[in-house]
Amino acid sequence: MGEIQKVYKTRFRPVGNPTTWSVHEGPRLVPNPQLKRVAKSRYKKTRFLNEMDIRDLRGPRHCRLCGGEGHSRSRCLRRGETSSSGSALNS
Repeated sequence: MGEIQKVYKTRFRPVGNPTTWSVHEGPRLVPNPQLKRVAKSRYKKTRFLNEMDIRDLRGPRHCRLCGGEGHSRSRCLRRGETSSSGSALNS
C-alpha cells in the first residue's frame, strides 16, 4: 500500500483545454488496415458453467404463442399474426 501512496504524493499538472495545446511536430502514425481485427460477432462467453446453471436441466424452450418447442415468444414466427379481437392465434 505504501508504494501506491508514493505515486500520489507528487503533484499532477492539469492537462488543460485541448484547443490550447501546441501542434504536434513529430511523425504522423497511420495504422495498417490489414492488421486491424474486425469484430465479426458477439464475444464468446468464457465463464465455466456449474451446477447453479440450471438452464440445461429445464429442457428446451416453449413458445407461449404457438406452443412450439425450441423458441420463445420473442422469436416466434407467428408473433405478428393476431385475430380480430387483438389476441394471439391459438392453433
